[in-house]
Amino acid sequence: MSKVTGPLEVIDFCSNPKCEAEILLGQRVVNHGKDQYCGIDCLFEGLGAVVIKADDNLERGDASIETKNDQTG
Repeated sequence: MSKVTGPLEVIDFCSNPKCEAEILLGQRVVNHGKDQYCGIDCLFEGLGAVVIKADDNLERGDASIETKNDQTG
C-alpha cells in the first residue's frame, strides 16, 4: 500500500463530458488519442458505445437488413 507524501496534484480531467472527474498525478487512466479517461467505463460512454446482449432479435435492429432478408438460412 502506497503512502501519499504530498498534496495530490490534479493534472487533467476525464474527457467524458458526463464525468469530468479529476485525474491526479500517478493515477491509472485510459488514453484514446489525445483524450484521457478516468476508467474504461468512461471511455466507452464517451465514445458512445453501448453494451447489449447479442441475440437474434431482428426487431431491435441488432442485425443488418441483408441478414433479415437473407433466404439462405
